[in-house]
Amino acid sequence: MYLRQAGLTRNPTFRIFSAFVVGDKAWLRKPRSNANTNVGSHNFGTVTTMNWAKLLLINLGAGLLVLSPFVPGPPNGLVNFFYNAGQILGLLGVFAIPIGLIWTTKELKRKRNDKQYQVDLKAILLLTLPLTLFLTSIFISGRVRNFSRDFAINRTEDLIESIEKFKATKGQYPDSLTDLTPEYISAIPSPYIMGIDKYHYQKQGDIFTVSFQQNVILSFNFEVVTFDPTDNHKTDGQLTDIYDTGKSHWKYYVYD
Repeated sequence: MYLRQAGLTRNPTFRIFSAFVVGDKAWLRKPRSNANTNVGSHNFGTVTTMNWAKLLLINLGAGLLVLSPFVPGPPNGLVNFFYNAGQILGLLGVFAIPIGLIWTTKELKRKRNDKQYQVDLKAILLLTLPLTLFLTSIFISGRVRNFSRDFAINRTEDLIESIEKFKATKGQYPDSLTDLTPEYISAIPSPYIMGIDKYHYQKQGDIFTVSFQQNVILSFNFEVVTFDPTDNHKTDGQLTDIYDTGKSHWKYYVYD
């Protein structure tokens, strides 16, 4: 009884020792499975219905964190950290994907040979999580960035209209956006994209520009989106390509 309470009767070394020293062959019989370790267990290391849900939520959550700079919402400095981390881990995770694939394949083969065997969730996670980070940060982010760009541009309509009204009344463009409130606009609009802090206004003589920026690669390369009513768009940095946004007087380039 004391040996059972101490857990020694379930130790393989103790069972073999007892069989030869004590002569009790019953020690060699496989111990009964505990009710808490049956197939219906919710241990995170095995794939049950609940763990499939966990696996899905982990990958969805990681993907949303990576794409959060391009999602509507109040500005938040942390979202670019998540995006940058996703890019780094996604690239490094490319080396983990083959390991996860081999491990998952072995687990599925064991499951095919033994219907009672529970596939280790960590094997699938090692395959799916790096793949999720890689796809969202490298490929899907570009499509979502197109959405956030259009979203932020559309929110400037009232702002640009108020700037032109100021010019029609005062004979010149405002020195800053604060000159517009509250007479021409009740409040300066926000881009309302989590990774875009605000709109930037610049006056140069009798022309003005409104612009905003979006992260592209690790915050070192970023997209500069500019409204110029004269369509005299310029670039800054080593890259000189200017891209059309599909919106009148709006173009963008990638700063390097």
